[in-house]
Amino acid sequence: MEFKPSLTEEHGLALLDPTMKKILSIGISTGGSAEIRMAQLCPGATVIATTVDEKGLAFSRETIAKTKYNHRIATKIEDCAQPWKYAENTFDYIYARLVFHYLTRQQLSIALKEMHRTLKKESRAFIVVRSIDEPELGDSISGTQHCEETGFTTYTDFAGKVVSRQFFSENSLRNILETTGFKIERIETVYEKCFQDYQRTIQNPNPNTLIEVVVSK
Repeated sequence: MEFKPSLTEEHGLALLDPTMKKILSIGISTGGSAEIRMAQLCPGATVIATTVDEKGLAFSRETIAKTKYNHRIATKIEDCAQPWKYAENTFDYIYARLVFHYLTRQQLSIALKEMHRTLKKESRAFIVVRSIDEPELGDSISGTQHCEETGFTTYTDFAGKVVSRQFFSENSLRNILETTGFKIERIETVYEKCFQDYQRTIQNPNPNTLIEVVVSK
């Protein structure tokens, strides 16, 4: 089963270098599609793909197992908001698309510090999060509720589901990343229709507003 890459996914994959040896993907993509491409584009690399979603992981493992890259893609349940078990300066590239907005302020601080610690010097990380200009917030039929302590905003999304996420502006995200010690190479707002389900079968009716960042150590 193949899944068409999204705009931001393509941007993240475009940053890969064929010489990379160790790649971390936080929040495994649908069917492991992004991770399979990473293995294709970096023939000598080991790709580690993590998630806290057991059902999603099982779905992706099944797809990855059918490819010739299975032996180079390690998949595991792992919470990025807990201290990481990897040594300093381990990864040539870290990919975190549509993951960090599920973390509270406190959890995000841990995840970013661990990302900085385990990223090799001069190497890059790619991050995509939800923007405060997200149309879903304005369209929420029940209004929104914001918790200052966690940074979470609770609202009704396009699918009619009540969810909680942390939203960012370019400035707020820049400040968080620079405070952690990252160098900002590029930060911009992009528009992309996200999906309502992990399997990418139901696309949102309107484009979502995302913030895409490339950082280095």
